[in-house]
Amino acid sequence: MFNVADDTCKKSTWICFKFRFLPPHLMNHLIASLCREYEVSEVGITEQGNKQVERVIALFKGTAVFELEKTRKLRKLLVTTCPNIIQMQILEFGRRAIITGGMYKHIADFVTEEINKIISTRFRMTNVNYEKKWECGIKKPEFVTGSFAFTEEQNPEYYCETCIETHMFIGEWSDIQSNTLCMRCSFQGSMETLSKLSGESISTGSMTGFTKEEINFAKMGMIVLNILADVLYDLLKKDTQNLRPRLDCDITFLYSEIRKLNKHIPTNSWGGQWQIIQKTDIAIGDDVERVRLTRNELQHSRNFTLNDTRFNELKNIILDLVNRFNLHNKPTKLYSDHLNEILSKSVSADDVKILQNQIKNEVKTEMAFEVEIEQQINVSHQ
Repeated sequence: MFNVADDTCKKSTWICFKFRFLPPHLMNHLIASLCREYEVSEVGITEQGNKQVERVIALFKGTAVFELEKTRKLRKLLVTTCPNIIQMQILEFGRRAIITGGMYKHIADFVTEEINKIISTRFRMTNVNYEKKWECGIKKPEFVTGSFAFTEEQNPEYYCETCIETHMFIGEWSDIQSNTLCMRCSFQGSMETLSKLSGESISTGSMTGFTKEEINFAKMGMIVLNILADVLYDLLKKDTQNLRPRLDCDITFLYSEIRKLNKHIPTNSWGGQWQIIQKTDIAIGDDVERVRLTRNELQHSRNFTLNDTRFNELKNIILDLVNRFNLHNKPTKLYSDHLNEILSKSVSADDVKILQNQIKNEVKTEMAFEVEIEQQINVSHQ
């Protein structure tokens, strides 16, 4: 499909998520999550006669390929399945490509987080377990079994039965442990806490009986789901006609539409992680990515808390971000003024109840997006 030969491509080891039983639709949900982070690769263009008919994307049932470098397209992520295994490999097409230890840790971390969220939030299957394993990258996808476990004291040399020789373990996926994970519904726990907060006497207008970390989370949630959503809406409105009303737009929808326009491209392309976004990356697209990452961090929280250190880090990131958007979007009311109002106000039970509904709507939008991707996968497979 992509001319993956030894002389044209360097392949990472396989990272494998081994399930006792892989739920049938989990892979489609994972592919949908990856579609939000990365651009799907193109296989080629179909032709009829002298006419180009359509571009064919590498999105199939149980398999997908994504671009990790949108401009040069020299680094691709292959995600596929074998019986009860989800497996990933990085394909490096650059002539001078070098694979080093920890190089793909952020990708492994993202996929792990998404799998955990799908298990706990989408399906709420508390008995679904998996182990992380790895396999020699030379092995063909259909023969990958996840033979090796990640350990703290990984011997750098191992014997590969496929190649019938020894290899050096690079550790490009980092020192991920092989402990079996039994994931419980983190979103449900957060919503239960939200319900508990909402049940407080509204007349008190305070958060009596709850920790500073819970109040931090509530305030940051209001900042993200209101101010940062306003930021993206105003940005999109400058480039879109007949945009739906603000109240009908959440961050999932706004980010997706901005990304489709592909006008404000981030420095490190779309779908980056915190680790690769530098302080000096201050393009409009970089700040759009910061909004997405902040929203994801809150939405994927397991216990509805945010410690003071992280709260202040996010607050400073958002303060710089909204100041830049004050200049670009020129809102009637400065985003920074709205930010200072939320930071200085007391959080009431009414505020928490509104936040609860907003989070629910965000999750519904994400699930709708995943259904759309799943339909595309099924159509392409027919």
